[in-house]
Amino acid sequence: MNGRGKHGPATGGSVGLLTPRGQTPAGGPTPSGPARSTSSGVRRRARVQGSLVFAFVAAVTLVPVGMLLFNSLNVARPGQPARYGFANWEQAFSDPTLRDAAWNTFRLGVPRVLIGLVIATVLSWLIARTDMPGGKVAEVLFWFAFFIPSLSMTLGWILLADPTSGAVNQLLRHLPGLSGHTEGPLNIYSYWGIIWSHLTATTVPIMTILLIPSFRRMNASLEEAAQVSGASRWRTAIRITVPVMLPTLLGAALLSFIYSLKAFEIELLLGSPIGLNVYSTQIYDWIRDNPPSYGIATALGAVFIPVLILLAVAQRYGVRRRNYVTLGGHTYSDEPVRLGRVGRWVAAVLVGLYLLVTAVLPIAAIVVGSFMRRFGFFELDNPFTTRQWTALFDDNLFLSSIGNSLLIGLAATLIGIVFYFAVAYVIVRSKLPTRGGVDVMAWLPAAIPGILLGLGLLWLYLDTPLRTVLYGNLLGLTIAVVISHMSTGTQQIKVALMQVSPDLEAAARISGAGALRANWRILLPLAGPAVAAAGVLTFHSAVSDISTVVLLSSNNSRPLSVLLLEYSTSGALEQAAAVGVVISALTVTVALIARALTGGRLRRGLGPR
Repeated sequence: MNGRGKHGPATGGSVGLLTPRGQTPAGGPTPSGPARSTSSGVRRRARVQGSLVFAFVAAVTLVPVGMLLFNSLNVARPGQPARYGFANWEQAFSDPTLRDAAWNTFRLGVPRVLIGLVIATVLSWLIARTDMPGGKVAEVLFWFAFFIPSLSMTLGWILLADPTSGAVNQLLRHLPGLSGHTEGPLNIYSYWGIIWSHLTATTVPIMTILLIPSFRRMNASLEEAAQVSGASRWRTAIRITVPVMLPTLLGAALLSFIYSLKAFEIELLLGSPIGLNVYSTQIYDWIRDNPPSYGIATALGAVFIPVLILLAVAQRYGVRRRNYVTLGGHTYSDEPVRLGRVGRWVAAVLVGLYLLVTAVLPIAAIVVGSFMRRFGFFELDNPFTTRQWTALFDDNLFLSSIGNSLLIGLAATLIGIVFYFAVAYVIVRSKLPTRGGVDVMAWLPAAIPGILLGLGLLWLYLDTPLRTVLYGNLLGLTIAVVISHMSTGTQQIKVALMQVSPDLEAAARISGAGALRANWRILLPLAGPAVAAAGVLTFHSAVSDISTVVLLSSNNSRPLSVLLLEYSTSGALEQAAAVGVVISALTVTVALIARALTGGRLRRGLGPR
């Protein structure tokens, strides 16, 4: 025993880091002399390395937030020397638009989360837990809906439900009792129009994608036992299925509510024409003022950061409790619930109708809209043309934008994957004392809305020498995308690394392989599909994200997503529809590549967010 204690520190520094101070791994006496000195040196080196890694990750994630908070106190006009005080906060809190924006943010978020949770729970249960035919096809369609940018889907809904020229409204006005109306009955430019757009474009697809794997992992023996005991199917769902799934449902609801507070483009496109601003669009409006109201906008953004962080902490807690569900029974059964010969087809028809209305219809509408002479005016003699497409591909602005998007996407994917993998490796595999803090820092960007992250980075780029290197160029936008997607990418790779036993790398090391070779030949191939999935989702985020990059782009670095926003908000909806089709085709292609490369791992990658 004493012999092993004396040689312990010499066999590897990690042993010293894992044992309490003053004891050997076997609980023997404390090493003395050179051995104690070596162990102390290893711990000191680990603390230094851990502090450096933590400082670097914290700098990446905290500096934009710190710049946002610090500059909320800057009361100087743009271009003037900085002066500090509380005037911005006083002005922001005395401005009634802040209260209106905050109230609109919450009253739009809560109903859509509750409605979306009910719809997504039913759909997920039918797809994952029953013998409904076509479940896998429905799941794929939800993935497509998730990958299509929300602004593109919203343009489709404008074509269908514009109060004056919407195609559905024109059909409905032929019904008895509606023939005399010149507007409506549907109105996408309304409170419920915004909620509907979010439900179909973001809320239900994201919730369904999150809930389906959890329903699949649920032990069917619990439901079978309830039904054997005489419980009806409805009572079983209320008394067994919902309580068992409650942690997962709460986690999905909180995550969706956080996303609702971070929403930007749908509210900008549908809410601004009717004067309905949320806090993100209010920040955007104040920054676009002439002169820009950076101070008030920054103060408003700083108000929401603690709220979002608290909600994100609650969501993270809820998602962690999800693991409890899979450990609920002593035996495991994945036998699907039998809906009966008629019932299973009725369920398939209802799910198919839902997807037809909420996904296929708006996607088809935006494709049709891209070929219209005037967006939504079907009554013209010759309503269709290819002029938009011809003009688009002759436009240097479009060509440069698509080139910018591809460059940002590729660069963000390459930089992001290397960075996310390194951070995830430190969290999962290293024994650095700061790895827990690194995990928290890596997760922080999930709580920061894109518009606030972009505003923080805007201050960082403008107020420091980084202005000449990062402001208004592709590198600055790439860094913004990498930080914005950091939580998702790191969590995806972290989960993959946790699924690979360290014994495999240890076996390679015992066989003579170095650390780099062991990781290259063992760890990377096993975690490769998840790493590829993280890369594909990073590319998707880089191409479709608007809120993070809209404040940072310039004429020379404008990506397709910002061009789509500019066309949409300036009334050039025909060109916007064509750009939306291009982005949708690009992101759906990415989704297909993701499925081909990763299979089920892509679905699991979104779970821990």
